[in-house]
This record gives sequence, C-alpha cells and structure tokens, in this order.
Amino acid sequence: MVDSSVNGVVGWYNLLYPCLVTGYGSGANAKPGQGWTLVYANLPNHFTLKSPDGVFYSFGKGPGVTYAYAPKTQLFLSEMVTDATVFPPSGTNVRSYAHSVDYSASSARQWVVPAAYYGSVMASWFVLARGSQVHIITNANLDDSTGMAGYGDNPGATQGYYGSNYFFGNFLFSNPEIPKSGPGNHMALGGSYENDMNNFSSESNGGYILQYGTRLRNPFTGAVETAGMPTIQAQCNLNTGYNGSKLAVPPYAPDMQLCPHQVYDPALGYIARLPGLLRDEYYSHRQAREVSRALGKGGTLAECLIPFEYNGDQVYMIPTQWGTSFTCLKEKYWNA
Repeated sequence: MVDSSVNGVVGWYNLLYPCLVTGYGSGANAKPGQGWTLVYANLPNHFTLKSPDGVFYSFGKGPGVTYAYAPKTQLFLSEMVTDATVFPPSGTNVRSYAHSVDYSASSARQWVVPAAYYGSVMASWFVLARGSQVHIITNANLDDSTGMAGYGDNPGATQGYYGSNYFFGNFLFSNPEIPKSGPGNHMALGGSYENDMNNFSSESNGGYILQYGTRLRNPFTGAVETAGMPTIQAQCNLNTGYNGSKLAVPPYAPDMQLCPHQVYDPALGYIARLPGLLRDEYYSHRQAREVSRALGKGGTLAECLIPFEYNGDQVYMIPTQWGTSFTCLKEKYWNA
C-alpha cells in the first residue's frame, strides 16, 4: 500500500475507496462497499469521504515545505463539510486530535499512515468493516515471508513491532441512552500526534495500541467540547498491564479465554468496547504463527481467512504488531 516512495494520501485512497465505497472483487470473492461515499478527491493532495452515519473524513498532506516522509497523512473529522476543495476542509466542528478549527489552536494533529514506519512496505493488511465501523490492521514481513511473525521471532523479543492498527467509527456503550452511531459516538483511533517532519511511526510507542485519536463530541453528554479532548486508547493489555509481545506458545499453554476489547479514557476510565474485536490475556501477546499452530492450523497467512470454532462461534485470528487479535463477524459482537 504505502512505502517511502509513495504519497500517503494516495495510499489511503487506494485502500479505503474500494473497501468502503465501491466494493471490489468479483464472483464468490466479491466484497461489497460499506455505504461510504466519496465527497471530493484532489489526488495526490487530499480527499474526503462521508461515513454512513454522517461523519466526514478528510485525508491530506501536511504543511511541511520539505515533506520528508511522504506516507504521513493528516486526518480531520467533521460533522459537516461545506467546502471539500480545500484542506483542512471548511465546515462544522472540524477536528484533528487536540486541534479544532473553531475551538482549539493546538498545533497537534492526528497523523496516520497504513504502515508501521514511514519507509516500510506492508506484507499484509486486513480491513474489517461494518458500515461506519472500520478496523484496519497492517503487518510487515521483516523476518518472515508469510507476514505472520514479523519482527521478534525469538521468544521474548520486543524491540520492534512493525505494524499498525486503526479504528474508525462507533464504539459499543452499555448506557442505552448513548446513540449507537452518529457524531456523538464516532471516533478515529490510531497513528500519532507528532509534527510533519518527525520520523513517523504508527506503532504508537510500541504495541497493540489504538490511541492519539479524534472525536467530535463527548459521548456521555453529546456536547461539543471546546477544549482539547483526552487521549482514548484500546490496548490488549489494558486490564492486566502485561507488556509482553510476540512471545512463543509453550507446550501445555492455557485454554483460550476470549473477551471484549475495552476502550479506556484517562478521565473517565473504561468507557466502551471496540466492536468486532476480541482479545485474550495470554494469546493476544503471542506470535500469530505460533497461535495458528496451537489452533491446529499450519501457521500461514492464508489460514487467517479460515475461522476456528470458539464456544459455538466462528472466530478469525489476525496478526498484529503486538501479537494476535481475534474477530467474530456475528452481529452480536458489532451491535450489542
């Protein structure tokens, strides 16, 4: 998708437009679009998409005069776009990380790139999408041609992660008064808030971390916040504090115990769940290739498209820069 010689705006467009807008493939392998619409595109400079629940996503080049790291892309969310021919767009409640066109002069922005490192080439990518809910996961193949293990084949190696995670859309809240979709429940997680000349990496400090995001409103009050909003995050080690990554799976490993992936707000605590994704306190920190073999699979990337049965559900495993994530496509995991 993206390497050091490719413009990141074009890379995002090439990924999101077929996956979310038009659909792609043919016959039995055809994948439908997810109800997103293209508002405007001025490639290779910027483009804007509109999600099914009415939130606008604008991807564009940063302002650097000597733009050293081409894949780095700024992301702005808006409740309304009145002029998409400019970037950032003109509109209502236009935000990127702590910056707000109307309310906050913060210089921080949400920077995104579908790679681990500004010069990386990704070996595999996964897009899990249900309308406005979109997960994007990428992995490099630095140490493994299958893209399953990535860096850190030796047990305990944690010096490199080489992958990225993003989530766009609606969380799952237990409070029935919080809307299931729309600007009051719509956030974009992942990437970085560093400036445009920084040696960008979407590893986000190393690990399966979804943070440094943008949100439009306070999900509990529905109010547009006029100050910089706290950084929310969704790590696989939030509950345990366990920081191991891409470890081996030894003989006599424990039984799998999949549970929801929680979202944490530093001011409010655990506030919601990520739709679709599941985690395991043990296996989410293990090399995907070894997890695959522990499940009786062959340890190849292609087998990630073949589910395994867990408590009567069909569950898929996904390599991540942290280790392994899991997803189930049943509606109950996406719209609880």
